[in-house]
Amino acid sequence: MGQPSATDKVSFADVPAGSYYAQAVNWAVESGITQGVGGNRFDPNATCTRAQIAAFLARSMK
Repeated sequence: MGQPSATDKVSFADVPAGSYYAQAVNWAVESGITQGVGGNRFDPNATCTRAQIAAFLARSMK
């Protein structure tokens, strides 16, 4: 995996293009690890549940 490097621009209304995490969010969406919370939102300030973290880990291993 290493450092995230996304090729497509995924836009979420709550992820500013210049934010330090925008490229990582794009990479995670491109890689099928997450899809956001719906309604064109990612909710970067939300707390992840254990179930969400387990799902992220499982998807990242594929």
